[in-house]
Amino acid sequence: MFTWRLIKKGKLISNLYFKNILNLINNKNLNYILKKKNIIIYFTLHHKLKTYSNKFRNNKYIQFINETKISQILCEANLIVSDFSSIIFDFIYRRKPFIIYIPDANDPEIESIYENKYFELINSLKNGTIFFKNKYLELNNTIKKILYYINNDFKLEPILENFYNNFNLNKDNNTNKFIDYLINL
Repeated sequence: MFTWRLIKKGKLISNLYFKNILNLINNKNLNYILKKKNIIIYFTLHHKLKTYSNKFRNNKYIQFINETKISQILCEANLIVSDFSSIIFDFIYRRKPFIIYIPDANDPEIESIYENKYFELINSLKNGTIFFKNKYLELNNTIKKILYYINNDFKLEPILENFYNNFNLNKDNNTNKFIDYLINL
C-alpha cells in the first residue's frame, strides 16, 4: 500500500515512484515465488492517487484493489509493504511483519517535485531521524526482504520482534504507547 504525495503546484508525481512500484510488482523472481507458493499480493495506491491506477495491471498473483476492500484485506494479510502509511502501526499491534519501501526516495528531483512536508518526511526516513526497522530505499533490497518473509512463512525476525516488544502493547495501553512513540520521533 503506497500513500499520498504532496506535489508542488504545476508538478507531476515522480516518474521514479511509478517506475519502482512497477518494477516491484513485475519482478520475475518475485512473481515466480508467488506462483510457486500460490501467494497473492494485493496492491493499492492512496485514493488521492487513484487517477494513476491505470498504470497497473493485475495478474493472477498481484491484484490491484480499490480502497473499499482495504480493511478486509489488511485483517487477512500476513505482510504489508508501504512507504509510510499509518497502517504499519496496525501491523505492529497485530505482531505481523511490515516493510517500509520508499520508491521515490532516491529521485534526484525529489526536492523540486514535492512539498516541503513530504520532502522532510523522506529525508527523516532516509537519514534515520524517524527510526523504523525494515526500511528500504532500494528496490532489490525490498524484494529480497519480501522473499525472506515468504520463504519463512511470514515469521517475525528477532530484530523486528524486539522492535515490537519495545512498544510493550496490550489492550489497556496501546493508544498511549503509540501516541508517546509518535511524539518522541
